[in-house]
Amino acid sequence: MSGTANDTAQNKALVLDFWAAAQPDKIPFLAADAVWHLPTSVARRGFPAQDLRGEQVHTLFLGSTQVYEPDRTWDIDHVVAEDDLVTLHCTMHARTTAGNEYHGSYHMLFRVADGKIAEAWEFLDTAYVFDCMIPPAD
Repeated sequence: MSGTANDTAQNKALVLDFWAAAQPDKIPFLAADAVWHLPTSVARRGFPAQDLRGEQVHTLFLGSTQVYEPDRTWDIDHVVAEDDLVTLHCTMHARTTAGNEYHGSYHMLFRVADGKIAEAWEFLDTAYVFDCMIPPAD
């Protein structure tokens, strides 16, 4: 895992460019066999698996437009990189397609290989996400 400072800076820039990209423009940043690790509680809510692979990862990003309205924004709070790993702490501001305001914090850990995102671990408050997916009471 010994990388140069230049590799680390490139990996950090790759992750930031990926995060800033719109859907489906994120897909070219991902390795063809990328793995996306979801929290157990998300995987139990109808996802095909806790560890999404390849095309399943692409579907995850394409499907997010069915959950959130398109005008979402992100605050990047922290980015730390070392060798092939980049961690990102951020907050999404959006409206869900159920009609609720959403301000969710995420902590992401990415592993970069050959200039692409090869693996990612996603951490978030899943109880809050699930609450926001329920339409508001009248």
